[in-house]
Amino acid sequence: MKLTIIVEKGDGELWGRIDNVPGYLPVTSGKNLEEIEKNLLELLDDYINHEGKAFEEWKNLNISNIHFDHVYDLSAFFELFDDVKVGAIAKRAGLNPSLVRHYVAGTKFPSEQQAKKLEDAIHSLGEKLMEVVLA
Repeated sequence: MKLTIIVEKGDGELWGRIDNVPGYLPVTSGKNLEEIEKNLLELLDDYINHEGKAFEEWKNLNISNIHFDHVYDLSAFFELFDDVKVGAIAKRAGLNPSLVRHYVAGTKFPSEQQAKKLEDAIHSLGEKLMEVVLA
């Protein structure tokens, strides 16, 4: 089973939550993505063993069969991928770097269209990096 962790940056730590668990909203914090995943697996294991059996899709689920996808807010993304520079991604997306820094700091929030431009710029960079061959 694949679940999606929504990763956000809080005061000095990262937060993770899973929205699509029937009857349950697991939320945790951690220093890094691995700690968030570990904590969420523990929460899910407890839930499955005590309450989740009431839901058909959880009856025969083994915690070791759960895998995660990740969705990041901008602050969490740039915290976790700190080798990717905000200004460079902003330029690639055609957005003002200062404005994007406000998004990352959480003092302003991007529209859906601007968030998509940033996501596309990040994906474009990833595709370009995949083409690199070193001699």
